[in-house]
Amino acid sequence: MAGPAIRAFELASRLSAEHEVVLACPNASGIPPELVKARSRGRLTLVDHDGGSLQTALEGADVLVTQGFGFPAGDVRRLPETTRLVLDLYDPVQLELLARAGETPTTEQRLHLARVRWRLLWMLGRADHVLCASERQRAFWLGWLGAVGRLVPETLIDDPSAQRLLAEVPFGVPSEPPTPSVDAAKLLLGATGGEPPVLWWGGLWDWMDPLTAVRAIARLRSEGNPAWLVLPAGNRPGAEPMPMSARVEQEARRLGLWLKGVTRLPQWIPYAQRGSLLLSASAAVSCHLPSLEAELSFRTRLLDCLWAGVPVVATRGDELSLRAERDGWGRTVPPGDEVALANQLRVLLTPDGRARVGLAAAKAQKACTWDRSGQALQRLLEQPAPKRSAGSFQLLPELQGAGATDVIRTASMKVFRRLQGKK
Repeated sequence: MAGPAIRAFELASRLSAEHEVVLACPNASGIPPELVKARSRGRLTLVDHDGGSLQTALEGADVLVTQGFGFPAGDVRRLPETTRLVLDLYDPVQLELLARAGETPTTEQRLHLARVRWRLLWMLGRADHVLCASERQRAFWLGWLGAVGRLVPETLIDDPSAQRLLAEVPFGVPSEPPTPSVDAAKLLLGATGGEPPVLWWGGLWDWMDPLTAVRAIARLRSEGNPAWLVLPAGNRPGAEPMPMSARVEQEARRLGLWLKGVTRLPQWIPYAQRGSLLLSASAAVSCHLPSLEAELSFRTRLLDCLWAGVPVVATRGDELSLRAERDGWGRTVPPGDEVALANQLRVLLTPDGRARVGLAAAKAQKACTWDRSGQALQRLLEQPAPKRSAGSFQLLPELQGAGATDVIRTASMKVFRRLQGKK
């Protein structure tokens, strides 16, 4: 599962301790029953959803939690006013699209960006609560909420800092530690010929920078350090192919490293087995290109490394790499700096380097669990929803609560005073 699916599944599982929860998502039937049983705290039902109408699943729902992108807007428009809408915007998809468009966007990309922006504006206007993953994201989405007219006196009377309107619910890790697996160890060592495996832990998206990781591995190997970069098994199932996936293989071939220092996993690893794979790795890397996406992202795969205590080197600039550096469970390097990346990996691949990271990770994990994130969402649902603008005041929500006569009289006086040259 990719980050959005992981988040939906884990939060739904925690909410099921207090609520009857229906999780509607593509290929829901493919989630192993034993994983559902292990995670679910109560009543959780999985429903396959392929993009069609969700009206059946939504019948009688008190709350709809959706990540907003790709969700049928028509189903949201048909929601009763009494149904609470929680819009989860932890993943800044609009910024991912901007990063992918680059310097020469196609007309199709421009249209997609416009559609996402207008759709986002509409969803923010309807949402009762908005979720984000970090303080940086909160500042970003507060700007959107102000622009769409949600920051008005009536909303802030009982919630002056808008904590109910815009709540920080971070991505998390399981409370229980990962378990080692002989099969995972064999899989990694088989892919690297027994040399220390360095996992590229994340997607090969166009805004990421696996090319720098390949060059750092080339530098290490030229010095006699037998590190081996292991990439994901091709394109993520169900995802649209991106050029970066082919580019990273081309770079490895150019450097003479393909299947001689850089390789792919032979298969995609099920979600429940990712912990054992990480435990079998010597280190992990996550590099990104400079962009707004990087600044406001919440690199969820870095949390997996924290959970497993595996040493990780990441490009600095995003929220989680900052925390990794500060708390000692990871190291950071400047964007595109293959020399710095090689130097940091050289340290972390030593027994002492890994031991230091393990101790730091054990301390930091406790503040990042899914249980804590689920509790934050549960507390939000226990509070009354902020007021939404009435239909007649959606264009100028700031005027809600003022009488029409007073508005006309006040506006007329302001116009009259300006005509007289007064402020």
